[in-house]
Amino acid sequence: MNEEQLDWRTDRGGEYTRDTEKGSIVDLPTRQYIVLSGIGKADPNNRDFTARADALYRVADYLAAGPQNNLEVEGFQPFVRYPLQAMWERVTPGRDAQWRYQLMIRQPEFITKEILQTAEFAITDVDQSYLWDIRMLHFSEGLEAQIGNVGILSHLGTANTRLQTFIQGAGYRSLAAESWHMELYLDDVVRTKGDQWHTILRNGIEPMDVTKVMKQGLPIIQGN
Repeated sequence: MNEEQLDWRTDRGGEYTRDTEKGSIVDLPTRQYIVLSGIGKADPNNRDFTARADALYRVADYLAAGPQNNLEVEGFQPFVRYPLQAMWERVTPGRDAQWRYQLMIRQPEFITKEILQTAEFAITDVDQSYLWDIRMLHFSEGLEAQIGNVGILSHLGTANTRLQTFIQGAGYRSLAAESWHMELYLDDVVRTKGDQWHTILRNGIEPMDVTKVMKQGLPIIQGN
């Protein structure tokens, strides 16, 4: 077993930005996640959202402590649990739109679908109605613009305004209105007050003005 710890906080600092003023661009390849879906808002007062988040946290913690939980994981390497993130899609239009979300926590490649299934049979502190809906997903975020934020994210909030300004100024256009947007929660959303959440907002993007894109020459943070 490799004893060197994987730690997203230090290994991938640029990808998990805390900069609330300046946007940045990431290009993230296919990775694997444990996922759990729901409908509603990302709000500490939304009990269904926090219950689903808590269930996913507990499963992720169990997997990260694999050897201590007698999980036989070939090639296991100690790692810090990755942050919770959610892919959001609008279900209904308008200011009071309803949103569908997919909660996600990234897993290293050595945590396989079979390991997850084994863990689900052993975990006892997670509501069964959530536990059996948790599955493994391989997903690529692709090319995105992102910006940091403190507090609960809103599609009408200042973080989104700053992000859209950054995207347009860099010569890109946002794809969020046509598909989904991504939110990351660097703090535990169950045990941290909403106004203290350190969050990241991401929009998928594509070049709109190639000349401007080339002139700006913004670096692209490559994921692994």
